[in-house]
Amino acid sequence: MTTQQQTTATLSGIHVYPIKSIRGIELSSAWVEKQGLAFDRRLMLASADGVMVTARKYPQLVLVKAALTAKGLVLSYPGKPSLHLDYSQFKMTPTEAVVWSDSFTAYTVDEGADEWFSELLDMDVELLFTGEDSNRMREKLGHNVSFADGYPLLIISKASLDELNDRSTERHKMAQFRPNIVVSGTEPFAEDSWKRFKIGEVEFEIMKPCERCILTTVETTTGKKRENREPLNTLAKFRANEFGQVFFGQNVRALNEGVIEAGSVVEVLEYQEPDFYADQEKQTVESKSVTLIVDGVEIQGNNQEPLLNQAEAQGVKMRSSCRSGLCGACKVKVTSGEVKQPNAPAITEHEKEQGYALACCCVPETDIEVMS
Repeated sequence: MTTQQQTTATLSGIHVYPIKSIRGIELSSAWVEKQGLAFDRRLMLASADGVMVTARKYPQLVLVKAALTAKGLVLSYPGKPSLHLDYSQFKMTPTEAVVWSDSFTAYTVDEGADEWFSELLDMDVELLFTGEDSNRMREKLGHNVSFADGYPLLIISKASLDELNDRSTERHKMAQFRPNIVVSGTEPFAEDSWKRFKIGEVEFEIMKPCERCILTTVETTTGKKRENREPLNTLAKFRANEFGQVFFGQNVRALNEGVIEAGSVVEVLEYQEPDFYADQEKQTVESKSVTLIVDGVEIQGNNQEPLLNQAEAQGVKMRSSCRSGLCGACKVKVTSGEVKQPNAPAITEHEKEQGYALACCCVPETDIEVMS
């Protein structure tokens, strides 16, 4: 374990996202529960089978704004009439909800809300509520969690964002990374070496680095994905592990409940050895051209970018959804050649041995042929 010098870090931002994937709200103080911040991702859009619907596929969701009221929420979107939600009017009919591999009981909300969002996304969706106490239990946490991807909270330091912007060709905003807790007064990525920290009366534990996906490429002012895949391309150069997975920020859980206030001192109670990420700007792989045959269609590619990106750039359509190795929709069989397939939740070691790969994150190493 490393020995770190204590620095004066402060809580400079508290953010909640009342509905999963919509724009966040910045608060001056917040009530922390073990399942997450009050009002944070207690609502979620879902398809008819209860599976989450997010801005990964529908990036316009980041343009939906929410305002907290005494009775519920007021939602707005450019060109649409506002939507008022009253907690006391929620239907509260039990229904199945699915967040990644977790299936649990949630509750229906309001037919008017379903229609409002269905019109916005041009597909039938339903707005779901976790209930006052979420029924989604996670073994890794030992308690329940909201509709968040996997952990109740996310922390990022302002210095980490500054370091990214110093390296990137574009300017990035903290909102792209959807943190709950933003801290100032630290060195870049100081949060990587924290294990336990305290804000006011609440103690927190760092659980694991946060792997980043295509959602970070959505421009928060336009609701459109950046075609150049920034900031993922820049992060891949200095925040990627040996399997090509990119990390920015730390997943966190609260060890007790209480109030946190912006401006409070962040007291680090325990440190840990941070994960190592090679700086690829100093260790580049020689680029070379390769031939890619996708479902019988031949294109010219390279050994630098994921297969899915290369195929789409040349007009070859492939199945995809999360674009981050989480869902398996883009799984292909590599019938000839070699690809570099990082570890990802949607593919097993046995599948990799059988020649399967995920087009969204595998990178060709030689001429290849794949079948979807």
